[in-house]
Amino acid sequence: MRVINPMLLAVVLFSVGCGPGSGVPTEFSSACVAENEKKVIEVAGFLEPRSFMFCSNRSGRMECGFDLKEAPGSDKKVRVDIEQGSSANMAEKLESGFKREDVKIYTNGGDRVDLEKKVKVTGTMSIIPPFQDTEGVCFMKVTKIEQ
Repeated sequence: MRVINPMLLAVVLFSVGCGPGSGVPTEFSSACVAENEKKVIEVAGFLEPRSFMFCSNRSGRMECGFDLKEAPGSDKKVRVDIEQGSSANMAEKLESGFKREDVKIYTNGGDRVDLEKKVKVTGTMSIIPPFQDTEGVCFMKVTKIEQ
């Protein structure tokens, strides 16, 4: 008969319960701090397409880049990479010359995101701090979108 280590069982049950869709709630202004490098966080804001949309396979999945803004039209933003596709937590690829109404991003429940309403995104942060005269880079690999 095999004895199960209670501590190991607790760790397994905890990790199954949390899953990849949960993150540390974070204020928008604190999302891009160096301490969040490689951490899974959740932050709220408004998703906006960039003027030039580009989808690529940089990290093992095809992703499209969007901006998460603190408020509509704000200069304060976090770059977010959303997996390309047409199901939950994904964004459909946009053709050149797209209009705002062509943007199709889907929530964790599979509903289409209303770009006029605030969303909460969860994902892993990548932070490259500023160096000498260069600007720092901050972006999130999104795993979950809620509205």
